[in-house]
Amino acid sequence: MGQERLVVRLFWEEVKRKAWAAALLGLSLFFALPVAMAMVLPSYQPNEYVTMAEVIERRVKNVRMMLDFADGNYPVVTLILLAAAVVLGISTFSYLHDKKQVDLYHSLPVKRELLFGVRMGTGLLVPAALHMVFILLSLVVAGANGVAPVLVLPAAMRGFLLHLIYYLLVYSTVVLAMMMTGTRIAAILGTAVFFLYFPMLSGLVLSYYDGFFSTYYYGGPNLWSDVLSKISPLFALFRIMEDGVTAGGILWTLAFSLVLILISLLLYKERPLEAAGRTMAFGWSKGPVKVLLTIAFGLAGALFFYSIEEDLGWMVFGLLVGTAISHCVIEVIYHGDFKKLFRHKWTMAVCMAFGLVVCMAFYFDLFRYDTYIPAEGDLACASVSFGQDSWVGYDLVWDEDMYLSQEEGKILETAQVTETGPILALSEEGIRQLALRKAEGRKGDRARNVYYSSEDPSWSEGYEDHAWLVVCYTLKSGRKVYRRYSMWLDPVLEAADQVYTDPVYKKALFPGLALDVQEAAGNVVYREMGGSVQTLQGDMGKWQVVVEAYQEEAARLTMTDRTCESPVGELLLISDQNDQYLQKQWGQRMADRYGHGWYEGYFYPVYPSFTKTIKALADCGITAGASLAPERFSMISITAYRAEEEEDLVYKERAETMTSIHITYTDPDEIRQILAAYGSDNCTQKNGMIHRDGQYAVELYLKERDLTSSGILSGRFIKGKMPEFVRKDIEERWEEEDQKKKAVQDSF
Repeated sequence: MGQERLVVRLFWEEVKRKAWAAALLGLSLFFALPVAMAMVLPSYQPNEYVTMAEVIERRVKNVRMMLDFADGNYPVVTLILLAAAVVLGISTFSYLHDKKQVDLYHSLPVKRELLFGVRMGTGLLVPAALHMVFILLSLVVAGANGVAPVLVLPAAMRGFLLHLIYYLLVYSTVVLAMMMTGTRIAAILGTAVFFLYFPMLSGLVLSYYDGFFSTYYYGGPNLWSDVLSKISPLFALFRIMEDGVTAGGILWTLAFSLVLILISLLLYKERPLEAAGRTMAFGWSKGPVKVLLTIAFGLAGALFFYSIEEDLGWMVFGLLVGTAISHCVIEVIYHGDFKKLFRHKWTMAVCMAFGLVVCMAFYFDLFRYDTYIPAEGDLACASVSFGQDSWVGYDLVWDEDMYLSQEEGKILETAQVTETGPILALSEEGIRQLALRKAEGRKGDRARNVYYSSEDPSWSEGYEDHAWLVVCYTLKSGRKVYRRYSMWLDPVLEAADQVYTDPVYKKALFPGLALDVQEAAGNVVYREMGGSVQTLQGDMGKWQVVVEAYQEEAARLTMTDRTCESPVGELLLISDQNDQYLQKQWGQRMADRYGHGWYEGYFYPVYPSFTKTIKALADCGITAGASLAPERFSMISITAYRAEEEEDLVYKERAETMTSIHITYTDPDEIRQILAAYGSDNCTQKNGMIHRDGQYAVELYLKERDLTSSGILSGRFIKGKMPEFVRKDIEERWEEEDQKKKAVQDSF
């Protein structure tokens, strides 16, 4: 009974010792919750456009946001409790860093486990009680502003529990740092290490991957970003606020917190009395901590100098300097004596050797990362992103007033094909081109991470189709491997066509092709390229024929076909669910909902070769490509460019200049032939693969124009399709220009 009385006294003594921290925390929560709520909620008032019911709905939404944790849209309370966890964690066990206080507390007739529990308990219960008090005050403020507490109570309780759980995670981490150190400065540094070391190490390793491996793909899952970066209470907290709360995440957080508390208790029991005043409380922890920090700083130094000058010598220099400086600084911190700089020279040498091995492994790609290709027999399936169709819209994920489409990584997950031979052929060509680029970019002992540049190497002369190819291999073991290649597709366009026309791949890449015909027909409309939307005439049966024809012809479309065709129009292919989402968000506010870009990812290009689709559209009263009908234009102007070398009379040097000539055509038959070879500037939005000749600019002059346009459409010739009469006319004009120049030169 006497011991219980002593425990109660110790508990209240601890509470009184924390009064200053409790006062600061209470003041912060007071302004962050009830005061902030009292200022925000009355600002929403009904008016002629907003009803009282809508005002109450918005107030409820704001109260939930301020009291809950899951959204992360009001992180003020989280940051306050994060700071409180650090302060209370340090102050609660700060007596361990004072020899007199250690002797006093450990002389009491109380077991260490009980003393530890009392201090841990007060550090948790005090902020929990204060948080609950100000949540209740906030509910009173909300009720005074017309928000029924029953509507926000679940969010408030969820926020309270989640804040408490993540407070416990941070608090237990700080307590562990206190147990392992003997001074407050060392405890603060130790807390910083626990908070930042593993996320920074993760970033460092990923920087090595990105800096030295040309085929590294940052979007793929890996141990460094998925596991190592999360070994930090700080980053775990921010990540959960960003990605959302899951039951698994909560359980892992609780389990990890309990493990940290258990470790702290064991260390507390074994902590020597003379540890107070020493940098590290336990001698066995000095070596591992020093080695881990020294290696990380050494590798950071190597990467820093290599980023300035991509040279192996400077990389090694940075490694040696970073390792030596960090090792010496840690030794000084440990011993508090500058004379102990090089006390453990062999440890420093081992750290340097290990860092050197890591640097060489990345620099020379000793693990053959960039040349990795799995055996076809080891693959279950594979997928590839060509990076040519970023305009495509996918299923919508709603978040208040915005929507997010699936990302590239999602395509790699869903567009999996089992016929992996063509994808492996693409990868092999990507590796071959990478080797050629590195061979041209290497100077001396420099092995640069060479990417595609506008200065084309000689071996790629004549190539047109450059792509950032991302490949996802799914091995039979279930492991996924990602690689990224900067490459020209021209040598392997046939293999690319095989992948591109695979039914599974095509429907995953273009969800509109996998839609139910009847569902898609109910939403289908037609739009000229850069023009207005037209509603199909006729009945549902005719609309379904249009959709069926388009899905059939688009499924057969190859990447090679896209290089020589310019879209003439677009069809809207969207699911009922996505259309309802968009209409709910925007359609009620805008009469022309198709004209504001919200449906852009669901308008699929119609090509001239889609004859069945064009015929089906004609049966519905739509003339595909009508915007480029020859009778609409009165004249076509063609500008041809040519680079010439001329002597600069001032500097007496040869300089390259760009000259041009202009030719116009008004004959209807000539206009028709030119339009057949014309590629609009707008077509690249939906077909970036089209080959257009940049040497010639084509301008189409409309016979009739409205006040909103200039009456001129701009574009280029599709390569290889320029009419022969235009080519001859241009050659004759260049000959005339050359003769004029020669005549001028002869006159001098």
